[in-house]
Amino acid sequence: MVEPVTAVLSGIALVRSATSFIKENINTCQDISGIAKQIDQLFTGQQEIEKQRIKDQNNNITEQLGISTVAQSVIDAKLAAEQLNEIRTLVNYRFGPNTWAEILAERKKRIDQVKEAKRKIVAQKIKRRKETIQVVQQASIGFGVVFLIVFFCIIAYVALSKEVLECMEFKPKYYMICMNEGKEMALTEQYLDELRYRQENIIIQDKEKVWH
Repeated sequence: MVEPVTAVLSGIALVRSATSFIKENINTCQDISGIAKQIDQLFTGQQEIEKQRIKDQNNNITEQLGISTVAQSVIDAKLAAEQLNEIRTLVNYRFGPNTWAEILAERKKRIDQVKEAKRKIVAQKIKRRKETIQVVQQASIGFGVVFLIVFFCIIAYVALSKEVLECMEFKPKYYMICMNEGKEMALTEQYLDELRYRQENIIIQDKEKVWH
């Protein structure tokens, strides 16, 4: 598989190749589309040179890069700018004085469209991430609420079961007191009733003794 030209050539080589092609074919082109690809290569090559120049300047350490390397990147940047200027003059002369400005405007428009498309993609990803986080948070809260409800229901059931078992030992009257007011109150009422019962029996027995 043949690699694209932009993937094979370095920045300055790409600029030179595009410049050479445009010079050789500009006078035979019917319109700007005949050299549009090479103009794109010019801009791409210039960008690659600029990136390399900035990289070399930022990494200008004697042990890693010689002075000649940094100097070469600066020279390549100047050569690219000169050739870009030369092509601008040729294009404006061949297709009209505003042609190069129109090319730059259209290129900027396309770059802005690409940036906007990328921005929308990033914004959409952020939005989806936030929505996912909100769903997870809401689900966590929901599970937490359900867990608490179940937990308290279990506690209430255990407590009620214990209370029912404690009250089962009482007769119906005291069972209701136990369920409503607690075991201690049921025991108290039961004790008082038994005490009253004993007192009443003693009185009756005393009366029976008197009559006999």
